[in-house]
Amino acid sequence: MTDKQDAADVSELSFEQAQAELENIVERMERGEQQLEQSLSDFERGVALMNHCHHLLKDAEQKVEVLVKDNDGLFSSEPFSSEDS
Repeated sequence: MTDKQDAADVSELSFEQAQAELENIVERMERGEQQLEQSLSDFERGVALMNHCHHLLKDAEQKVEVLVKDNDGLFSSEPFSSEDS
């Protein structure tokens, strides 16, 4: 599988799928039972998965809106800002 195929495969994963695969890679690497080449391959795949998850989370954050109640008791929505938290 080429790097471009790996990237395409990662980009098609849902957040949950990418996170689960990343957790499996971390567990394999923590056991330390792999050959160096497999560990490096897993590390590269893990970085791609982590970047994909980060991108998906950023996209989700931009879509989140916060409901705000004004002084009259009326609700409106405004874009989410990480500075509000």
